[in-house]
Amino acid sequence: MERSYSPVPAGRPRSIHEGFSVLDFELRFLSLLAAATVRAAGHTPAGVGRSPGLGEWTGYLRHVRKQLDDCPTVPAARVGRAVIEVLDLYDRGVPGAPHELRNLKRLRDHISHGGALPTDRTDLTTLDELVHAVADAIAACLADAGLRTVADDGTGESQPVFVWDGDEVPLWPFLYVTGTGAWHLFSKFAGAQPSYLCFGGTVVTATPKGEAVRSALHPLLKPKKADNGTLDYFIRDVERDLRGFADDDSEPVYADHDHGFEYYWDKATGEGTGTQSRRDYFRLGPDNARQWRDESGWVPYSDYLRKLANWQVVATRLRQKLDQLETQLAAEERETLGWASRERGTTRMAKVIVHDMDGSHAGPPSTFAELIDGVDEDLQANRGQTQVVFINGEAGIGKTRAMLDAAKSRAREVEQALLEGRPSHQALFLYVRSTGQVLDSLRTVVDSAVASTRNLTDKGVKALCRNGLMTLLIDGFDELLGGVGYSDAIGSLRPWLDDLGGRGVVVVSARSSYYMGQYRSSVERANEQGLPYVRHRIAEVQRWSPADVESFLDECEVPRRSLDRLSEHDRRLLGLPFFARVFAEMTLDPNESEIKSDTLTERLLSKYVAREERKLMTGEAGAALLSSAELRRMFEYVAEFMASHDEREADMSELEDAAEYAIEAELSSRRHLKQRLPVLCGLAAASDDASSSRFRFQHELFFDQFLAGAASRYLLEGHPALFQAMLKQSHWRSATVTGVVSTAGAQLTVRAVSDFAPRIGGTERQMESTVAATNLGALWTAVVRETGTLTGQTVVNAIFADELDLSQVEDVDARLVGCELSSLTLPATPGWSLRLENTTVKKIKVSGSPNALRHLHGVRHADLVELLLPNELLDRKEGILAALQRYGAEVVDAESRNDDLPPIEVLAARHFLTSMARRVEKSVILRSDNQPEDNRLKWAQAYGPDAWKKFVNELLVTGLAADENFSASGERKIRLRLKCSASAILADDGSRPGTEEFWARLGGK
Repeated sequence: MERSYSPVPAGRPRSIHEGFSVLDFELRFLSLLAAATVRAAGHTPAGVGRSPGLGEWTGYLRHVRKQLDDCPTVPAARVGRAVIEVLDLYDRGVPGAPHELRNLKRLRDHISHGGALPTDRTDLTTLDELVHAVADAIAACLADAGLRTVADDGTGESQPVFVWDGDEVPLWPFLYVTGTGAWHLFSKFAGAQPSYLCFGGTVVTATPKGEAVRSALHPLLKPKKADNGTLDYFIRDVERDLRGFADDDSEPVYADHDHGFEYYWDKATGEGTGTQSRRDYFRLGPDNARQWRDESGWVPYSDYLRKLANWQVVATRLRQKLDQLETQLAAEERETLGWASRERGTTRMAKVIVHDMDGSHAGPPSTFAELIDGVDEDLQANRGQTQVVFINGEAGIGKTRAMLDAAKSRAREVEQALLEGRPSHQALFLYVRSTGQVLDSLRTVVDSAVASTRNLTDKGVKALCRNGLMTLLIDGFDELLGGVGYSDAIGSLRPWLDDLGGRGVVVVSARSSYYMGQYRSSVERANEQGLPYVRHRIAEVQRWSPADVESFLDECEVPRRSLDRLSEHDRRLLGLPFFARVFAEMTLDPNESEIKSDTLTERLLSKYVAREERKLMTGEAGAALLSSAELRRMFEYVAEFMASHDEREADMSELEDAAEYAIEAELSSRRHLKQRLPVLCGLAAASDDASSSRFRFQHELFFDQFLAGAASRYLLEGHPALFQAMLKQSHWRSATVTGVVSTAGAQLTVRAVSDFAPRIGGTERQMESTVAATNLGALWTAVVRETGTLTGQTVVNAIFADELDLSQVEDVDARLVGCELSSLTLPATPGWSLRLENTTVKKIKVSGSPNALRHLHGVRHADLVELLLPNELLDRKEGILAALQRYGAEVVDAESRNDDLPPIEVLAARHFLTSMARRVEKSVILRSDNQPEDNRLKWAQAYGPDAWKKFVNELLVTGLAADENFSASGERKIRLRLKCSASAILADDGSRPGTEEFWARLGGK
């Protein structure tokens, strides 16, 4: 067996890593020989570890030495003498080495953690002297022993036996020999099967067949540790995390250790020099805190991961990359918009309103910094569910700036603290954006984002995210994979959620409320297929207040008279930071010192087109290859192409097609036009081949506005069918919708959308296209806002993804048929009438007197999540129904009542299950007393702690849910997981065993 460790080529010194491998084998062999010797003397040997490493073998030898002293046999004397000598050699270590490397364990830890050896100490580059001395001690022990083997007729294997002066020491089941002469030495018994090291054959490890070896080993090994789920989770998590930093061809090797466990593994180096072999020790400290042992002692496990990642370098390089991105964005603004090189004014921190996925339980406005503070809290808490926070808001409202600023300021804070020698426990934010990468997967985008760190990959980032050290900020997430987000909204995010395994936080910006509806449906489907534990929240970015706008313009030194001359529509636009900056730049431009009659949007587009037009000039008297009107029409066609493909990029062939449509002729009819098109802003080449270039608008608002131009042109030119076809192609954001209504006019828009929706015969049937229905709802909302009236209209099959606010509308007399409303704010003035037919409303807000509810007809209380009265918020179904009836609303689904309500336990269970169904959640994290761990779950507290506890208990008793422990330090937490959907339990249609019993135990359905 020893010859298997001979260096190749023969005669060269072993490396120090090879030396430790041989030393491990020698101590393993001697320990197993000692155990067999004690057993042969009729005593019970100390139990051998189930997954021992070098440290455990030395500990075993110290223990078994005392047992050998108590055995009055010749073999015990011989083996005992060898044990004493070997331990003495081990304890001496490397006598001439520097003090800090003299101890063998310290030496091994030093080189396993990447430490260098002194160049002038050749005795430290190999352990040959020690290895030979240990081998000599063991050989001396065996010198006068005989060896015989006992054949096992059943397996064809042989069992070796040492004999001293007639005293036999059977080595089986620690050693056995196969029929081919290959020796097998016990390695570990970590799972259901033992593993053996193989010598003298082509394989290096093997698992014996049959039950005999397993049965013989069990009494000789340490008993399995008492079930410690927390430790088991830690072991598995460490291995998973190490794979994020390990060389692809290596496998982390686990071993038990006196204080916990260890892993020996090969770390991939970011400098391209190969791998670094490491041996790391881990344990659970006080309060089950995860710890790693460094040179100074036991430290938090998070410190270990930061060290693996080279935290200061990561922070610095991420900050540098974000600096470059800011510079790039500023350059694009100068080139495309003509803005000054220095940003005017001070950026206002975005404000957000955070609510649950179904729109309920909205909090008060808070700053983006406070949202980030909440992310930090979630990272520290390990809530047992991956927290997904969506940043929603209009184009130009500042989502990109807010996310970029958060990532950059955090990277700078961490970098500065580490440079000053101060500890930093804050997480880093990895900012990634879809712009220019719409055809890439999230893994590719993340790999690209961390490439500059040179020592992180997608896998390493996931390890950091799982442990709360990093958070992914995805800007424009729904544009990845060319807009696949609309057909499978969770598709590109799911691999990440799978790998996070219910831990960490992901922050993503999305384009609209419509996307959230598609995402919700996608999550419902994914839950049935085993989606990991996820909780969603939505942060709606708010427009600047008038005071914010005025303060910003004052800082930019914009004359107040310029602001006073704006129309009401344009003044509202200034609430979008992008347009506030546009207005400031235009006003302060000496060539455009006054805003003339054109709207702010129109002037923005005109400047954009004029700047691009100059790039298409020829040398022949400065003639333009495309007129302003033609270039504008080309951009409208490009936007239409993008919308039809659900992308925000177009390739060169589409750009050329759009140009031909615009000039109504082939490109060849305009000399040099085809060759000059690639100079347009927004063209980025994927390679040196110009044909692979893809075009995108510098800002998403340009896409929105040019798309509005294309749609409104169809209306103005009398092509409503083409307009209606565009309604079905892609979801329109608010800028596009507003642009259509303002350009084509409310009357023309109403005529087109009224003709589009079926008036009779099909009112019970929802439209096949939710895209068209959502655009329909947005157009009606814009018409109401533009005209201030909603009278004599029947709105059919529209989906209002955003709030339909009628509070400022004085004339309301309408029917909503087959519609879906996320939120409805009722008129504040009396005398209105609104009839709902086959229409669902999730939230109703009463802006005036509650008695105005008598003007509302056909409402279904079962659909309502919240009813907001002037001084009261109702979210319990019985409370909502009572209020609607008390104030005179016509409720079409009121239960026939005998003044009897179901038991409170039933009402509570319906509320809890309905809330989970709306949030598409299948799990809740509980404390040890079965109460919700997260006090933000207001819906779980609606009926008090006793009702919630009863609900949880009956779910568990009837087998509809399971309670699972999960990895978390500190107070014990439990994950309550539904075994079927909440909707299935509510339905109680017999398709799911246990539902009938569940409702019966609560006192009825």
